[in-house]
Amino acid sequence: MNHVEEREFQIVLHLRAEFPEDYAGQEDGFAWHERFQAELRPALLRALTTTLRAAPHVSTLPSPRGRDPESCVELEVRFTPRP
Repeated sequence: MNHVEEREFQIVLHLRAEFPEDYAGQEDGFAWHERFQAELRPALLRALTTTLRAAPHVSTLPSPRGRDPESCVELEVRFTPRP
């Protein structure tokens, strides 16, 4: 059996939107969050995976480990020993 070493690295984004005092609360149906999910999240994930895949001897694959996929993306980043 091969020896395996593991570490964890997290990037956490705390999403927040502020509204004026007269805001009636959720009247826009969290439209700001929907825009994040539709526009920014895919762009961020593309940039992350593109950067990781460009590194020599590195591969990535989805690695869901029970967290909510709507609020969390988990990737396994595998490093292959250099010859």
